[in-house]
Amino acid sequence: GGYNDRYIDLRVDDHPRPIEELIRLYQLRQLYFEKPRPEKVAAIEGTVKEEVAAHLVRLGYLSKERSADLEALHEALTVYIHTENFEERQVEKGKIDLDVLQYMKQQPSPKEVG
Repeated sequence: GGYNDRYIDLRVDDHPRPIEELIRLYQLRQLYFEKPRPEKVAAIEGTVKEEVAAHLVRLGYLSKERSADLEALHEALTVYIHTENFEERQVEKGKIDLDVLQYMKQQPSPKEVG
């Protein structure tokens, strides 16, 4: 046929751990293309603010000196979201999709990568 009868077609045939890789790819697909669920959106305040700032500093998007500046944090978060292609996950200013925060937590820093 026309190969247009599939909603998702992910290939992991040659991967040494195909099931785990398929799960990982599907989760990334969900992260990039699904809209955030309202129950997974949190205000950037308190502990969430501290976590977001710490990860933006660790990943090189925010200087440690400006991490307490809420406007600088929002600007850095916007740059991060656009760099990582999470535009579908961008929510109103002052909030964050917790799935994006979870991704940030698991993402290696530039120092860890190279």
